[in-house]
Amino acid sequence: MRHAGPATAVLLALALTGCGGLPGGARVEGPAPSAIPWSGPVYIDDARSIPRQSPDVVDLTDVTTLYGLKWHGWGTPRAVATGLVVDFACVSGCPHGDSPSFPAGLVLTGLVKREYAAYYSHAVLTPDHPPAPGWALDVGPVRLRVPKA
Repeated sequence: MRHAGPATAVLLALALTGCGGLPGGARVEGPAPSAIPWSGPVYIDDARSIPRQSPDVVDLTDVTTLYGLKWHGWGTPRAVATGLVVDFACVSGCPHGDSPSFPAGLVLTGLVKREYAAYYSHAVLTPDHPPAPGWALDVGPVRLRVPKA
């Protein structure tokens, strides 16, 4: 029985260690694959868990409803609307039988993308002419419901 010579031992060592030690190993050419841009519907999931697309009415909280919303930038990372906040609880005593209201702006951010849709996750309500009326509850930033992936 013959023993392997030094040349055979070197070839065997190279075969066992792979091509990493050889010059000109693996080479990558061309641009990396690009991500496919996401597109699909965008929603706000309101306080009543109703998903809505660029709605004209939103129940932002259990006691804060906005009407007559006019949107700019819906579906972008920052959607902005103007409308009226209406006091349906009549905390103010509903003078003249009408529910009081005040003009306000609503900004939605935190777009969370899911497989077939996206949802805004953060809302900020600001009165058009600060301060808000005394009857208006302070609504600071609101975390909106986003369905689980």
